[in-house]
Amino acid sequence: MRAVVSGKMKNIGKIMAERIKELGYEVYYHEDEKVPLNEEELKCDVLVQMDMFKLNKPESFKNLKFVQALMVGTDDKPIEELRSMGVKYANLRGVFDKPIAEFVIMRILDIYKRIRVYESQQREKIWKKQFDLMEITDKRAVVLGTGHIGKETARLLKAFEAKVDGFSRSGKKTENFDNVFTMDFLNEKIGQYDIVVNALPLTDETYHVFNDDLFGNFKEKSVYINIGRGGTQSEEALYKALLGGRLMAAAVDVFEKEPLSKESPLLDLDNFYFSPHNSWGGDLNDQRTVDIVVKNLKAFINGEEPENIV
Repeated sequence: MRAVVSGKMKNIGKIMAERIKELGYEVYYHEDEKVPLNEEELKCDVLVQMDMFKLNKPESFKNLKFVQALMVGTDDKPIEELRSMGVKYANLRGVFDKPIAEFVIMRILDIYKRIRVYESQQREKIWKKQFDLMEITDKRAVVLGTGHIGKETARLLKAFEAKVDGFSRSGKKTENFDNVFTMDFLNEKIGQYDIVVNALPLTDETYHVFNDDLFGNFKEKSVYINIGRGGTQSEEALYKALLGGRLMAAAVDVFEKEPLSKESPLLDLDNFYFSPHNSWGGDLNDQRTVDIVVKNLKAFINGEEPENIV
């Protein structure tokens, strides 16, 4: 069975290729995804990739049966086309939950403990105590999106003794949440929460769900965090909510167009906390990635069902 392995994640690409070869695959290591696959590579049964479908159309593959993605998001991937071809597609769900959840907590503490003020004082060599620091304890938090990342975020928030609700499409009760509601109740209930964490995927239903109306219903001086998808929020509406004082602060890691324009007015706001789609970073990610990829390719070659099928 033939497998093409992407080399885009150079630090672990060759490790994955060697481990997959040990499973009995004939492995082709494709070092640069900006270079289209050649004729031999297009005959693969299995494709381990980050973004190869930008240059290689699904119908170009001759024998493809299984795709192991090296990412979680699927909003710009040809899932339906692959499914119609009988190709199974698995993502890396479970790799980035912990670093992203830690990033959320870091940002909340960054805002609540006024770290930005202390950094400014250090630069200016000023000694001045802050008497308006806040605690996560007893705050009401909500996480939109109750998947793996949402559940891990809720677990950490609960460790700080916050009360945590969730919103999802189904409203199904999920571990680590006190309550889970369907998205139909979002506008009605959003004003109850001190902390709002957006971990939503981007779909037709979630596009710009964070708009003027929703931000207008937020609790005064609440905190908004987005580690989901940039297209779920209107950046214009977010700017107005921050400028008008409805939000205490917002920490946003994802944007509708990336990189975020240097001309974005958000960057000039003191209560806006920027990061360049980097909340997923963690020193254990590589090992988790290799473990999931090898486990799934072992299952596939043995005729078993891989995990994380989309």
